[in-house]
Amino acid sequence: MAVAIVLLLLFLPFVPLAFSGLSPNGAPPMSDVAALLRLKESFTNSSALSTWSEATSPCDQNSTWYGVVCEGNLTGLRLSGLGLSGNIDIDALLQFDGLRSISFDNNSFSGPLPAFERLTALKSIYLSDNQFSGALPDNFFIHLNHLKKLWLDGNHITGTIPSSLGYATSLIELHMERNKFEGTLPSITPPPSLSSLNVSYNDLEGTIPAGFNKFDSSSFEGNPYLCSTQTADKPCQKHQMTPNNSKNIISICIVVMIVMALLVAVVQAVKTDTESSSYTLGVERDLPYNKVQSPTKVGGSSRRNSFSVTLWSRRSVSSVHSVPKEDNTAGISTGDLVIVNQNKGVFGMLDLMKAAAEVLGSGGIGSVYKAAMINGVVVAVKRVKDMNRVAKEVFDMEMSRLGRLRHPNILPLLAYNFRKDEKLLVSEFIPKGSLLYVLHGDRGMDHAALDWPTRVLIARGVARGMVYLHTNLSSLDLPHGNLKSGNILLAPDFQPLLVDFGFCPLLSPSAAQQAMLAFQSPEHLLSGQPVGRKSDVYCFGIVLLELLSGKFPSQYLQHGKGGTDLIVWANNAISEAREAEFFDPSFLEKYKPSLPDMKRLLHIAVDCLEPDVEKRPDMKEVTSRIEVVVADVERVNKNNGSSGEPAVNSHAAYVRDGANDRPTRRSGSTNDRLSRGSDNAQVFSIS
Repeated sequence: MAVAIVLLLLFLPFVPLAFSGLSPNGAPPMSDVAALLRLKESFTNSSALSTWSEATSPCDQNSTWYGVVCEGNLTGLRLSGLGLSGNIDIDALLQFDGLRSISFDNNSFSGPLPAFERLTALKSIYLSDNQFSGALPDNFFIHLNHLKKLWLDGNHITGTIPSSLGYATSLIELHMERNKFEGTLPSITPPPSLSSLNVSYNDLEGTIPAGFNKFDSSSFEGNPYLCSTQTADKPCQKHQMTPNNSKNIISICIVVMIVMALLVAVVQAVKTDTESSSYTLGVERDLPYNKVQSPTKVGGSSRRNSFSVTLWSRRSVSSVHSVPKEDNTAGISTGDLVIVNQNKGVFGMLDLMKAAAEVLGSGGIGSVYKAAMINGVVVAVKRVKDMNRVAKEVFDMEMSRLGRLRHPNILPLLAYNFRKDEKLLVSEFIPKGSLLYVLHGDRGMDHAALDWPTRVLIARGVARGMVYLHTNLSSLDLPHGNLKSGNILLAPDFQPLLVDFGFCPLLSPSAAQQAMLAFQSPEHLLSGQPVGRKSDVYCFGIVLLELLSGKFPSQYLQHGKGGTDLIVWANNAISEAREAEFFDPSFLEKYKPSLPDMKRLLHIAVDCLEPDVEKRPDMKEVTSRIEVVVADVERVNKNNGSSGEPAVNSHAAYVRDGANDRPTRRSGSTNDRLSRGSDNAQVFSIS
């Protein structure tokens, strides 16, 4: 026994050493690379994280790890809108002591919410617009006393709102709307710092506790049994059904079914040609109509316009069908509106018909409308008349493929409606509008924010999106076909989002020839060659010249009347060594140290416009060259004390991040000017 005690005393000094290497969860520590790769392995669809590999460290200065935010060590993950699904490995995240912000919103995660309450140092958690379900544990907030922002909206979470909410003493924003929370609000005093609360559109009941009275009614709307005060004219509790009530309801249902059957019979008896009557998107309203005017005098305009937008006949909402679900593709149909992407939830034709409508613009392919539905979702609806080249089965397949695309610089399709003479294509509405509008529209604050670093990053984002399309639509001869500034939308952080891609195989040859910019490429106009991927490169070259000069290209016009012939101007500027005269003077003076980089980007643009298609580079080569320019621009701006990276990876995360939590990239601090984006700019496309 004495020997055992002696051995124990000798061993005790080594006990702290034996456990000192354990991570906070008691597991052996991993390297940052190993922990992130373990996290990646927990996703069932992680193709968007191809830059995560063992070749580099995530926080090296030249690291290309997508969505990783570092300030010396890893502080944030921005993985929004990447189509991710599977599980989120919390043990892998526990390896990062400095982790303060995570964004998994707008993905496809489902099942119970992972144990984020174990990550006690987090300040921001964004999980909106997934399919998380199940209840939150009542002690969820007990150890989250550093948490400032929690966004859980747009999921399927059930149960009651945890009573431990009062422990989150630093909480500023709490968004739980559009879930299935039930029961009463906790009878607690919310954290004093809480200034933004939204629990609307759940299944809450009872009287709102006094501690929540500082929030306005919009925070609680959509809960039929939730009352600000107990009144006789509104029930504040769900009616509990008794056996007698159940029998009465069954009897009422039978009577209602009989009446409905009689009504259907009457309607069928008096039915006329429904093709002659139509539904209307929205109601007649006076709304501002902002667009870019004629190319000879480019500028903003606003007028009041009363209208109603007629889009569907009554027959178009008569049937319901579905297609197989794949990845995040819903394939759900409500009255012939087929949902191919559930990122904005499931809605139907009737939801669109009840929406407030606004005309945004029109062009060669079709007209675009903004539709604000009563559930708060705002979409852009494109009405196309010339997509009659393929049969419905092929059209369905192509729409499903476009709905599955996932990339930070691509705006995928949400839904579509197929009719013989007309198609409706539905996508997310982007408030800032198109690059065309911001460059040549009302020249407000957004235009002022288009400085040199921002334009370089827009060029890079467009190039990356084009490489993604050329890779993932490899079966198409012309993956985009209509790339121009009107088909590049700008997210709130100025990240470019490509739209109207993949349409060429669906359009009639005459419509494609008339409307798509790729058919203006020299190989087609001068040599009669078929358009192809190098035609997309040609279109990209025009966008680069437009970004560099700030001028409207005459190449966008059918007959070349108006605008500026940027191709001739650029070639002359290079041959005469007068490149500086080509660049937009609004940024040239301030960023003169970057003049060599501007010239390099100009030469890349001219190479994209090479008339000989065999000598023209492909998009991968162009993108690689632009990446080099971006790296040099960031280095120059860093050395001169200005920021070279104005963006976070997700426009949703950017909007939700406050000034205190806005992530800082390795290349420099976030540009504060980008928080000034206009909420009222309209999307305008000349496609």
